[in-house]
Amino acid sequence: MVSGFVAVFGAGSAIALSACSDDNIFGDGNQKVSVKLTERDLDPGRADVDAGTIDFEVRNGGDRLHAFAVQTADGVERISEIKPGDTETLTVDLPVGRYRMYDPRGGYRLRGVSGTVVVTSDDDTDTVTERTVERTVVDEEPVVTVPETDDPEIQDPEVQEPPPAPRPPQAPPPPPIVTQTVTTPPPAETTP
Repeated sequence: MVSGFVAVFGAGSAIALSACSDDNIFGDGNQKVSVKLTERDLDPGRADVDAGTIDFEVRNGGDRLHAFAVQTADGVERISEIKPGDTETLTVDLPVGRYRMYDPRGGYRLRGVSGTVVVTSDDDTDTVTERTVERTVVDEEPVVTVPETDDPEIQDPEVQEPPPAPRPPQAPPPPPIVTQTVTTPPPAETTP
């Protein structure tokens, strides 16, 4: 008897819950998208949601300070600072279209820390018209980190001196000049 009551009660509860809107049971009814940021990646790279209000729950899974932004038709919505290990929430109202989500700090977007939000209509009878919003937002000067490397020891190139040119043959030294002083006898006297 108890098992029959539980089965009927469980089935009735499921029917009652399915008839109620999400707003009445779970709170605000916003769609939730969980995003993880690191220094190299934004996961997921693509989020498919229905038009309306979306809560982006963004967790910093990296070792450095990050931020999160979504480009909307009305401008850029953002969380300006998410500390390592923390989770922050950004609530954005998005109509049907395609939007960029990314980390605007320190050039991370240029390194691929970005993704796409694809918003479709939750009513299957509507015709979906895609609209792409793309804007460039620069919050900070890009920080470029160059990995440290062990520089090789710089050695001066070994320069070989050309062999000395052969000396031209030298002429033999001139013979020494010998000067001899000869005394001459006085002239003889001649008689007249």
